[in-house]
Amino acid sequence: MADQNRHKIKNLLMKLNDEDRNQLVCLIAKAGYAVRIGKERPGGKGQTMYFVEFWEEADKDESFKN
Repeated sequence: MADQNRHKIKNLLMKLNDEDRNQLVCLIAKAGYAVRIGKERPGGKGQTMYFVEFWEEADKDESFKN
């Protein structure tokens, strides 16, 4: 399995709304990255924090060469 360095863009100041996150996901995907929107609760309680996570995937053709 290829090493996947995943990067998170966290919404620390709660300034990104749902529409902003969706636009960010579209731009990152158009740039050729795999991307997803996730959510987590820091410390298990409090407000839910949303983030955008992206990574570069290996080509499917390369994974079948092994």
